[in-house]
Amino acid sequence: MSKKSLGVLIRKLRKEKGLSFRKLADRLKEIDDKNAVSYVNIVHIENGRIETKREVLVLLAEALDYNVDALLAQAEQVGNDIEKIILNKSDIVPDFLRSAKNLSKKDWNELSKIVNKMNKNND
Repeated sequence: MSKKSLGVLIRKLRKEKGLSFRKLADRLKEIDDKNAVSYVNIVHIENGRIETKREVLVLLAEALDYNVDALLAQAEQVGNDIEKIILNKSDIVPDFLRSAKNLSKKDWNELSKIVNKMNKNND
């Protein structure tokens, strides 16, 4: 997705929440002052003028009550946890994903149930 399309999504989410640029910036600061951005940056993000760091996207997703993974995917990024899994299992995960790329949503849900069951059995 382009920076412009990502910006359109963030604007839509912000407006659905009834938040002004300043209110959203304030909410970001409340959640994580270190990674928060100013309302001016939010304007630039929404207008597709700047590349947005993963940490800021995670923060925006939280502030807008939106699925973090879905927002990161819109920006063609993945979460730190996903990146670590891929890197730690680099001999298995890429091949698995390539082999599973044509699965339907129903197949993915079924596979997810199987993996969750396996995880419970390993606990």
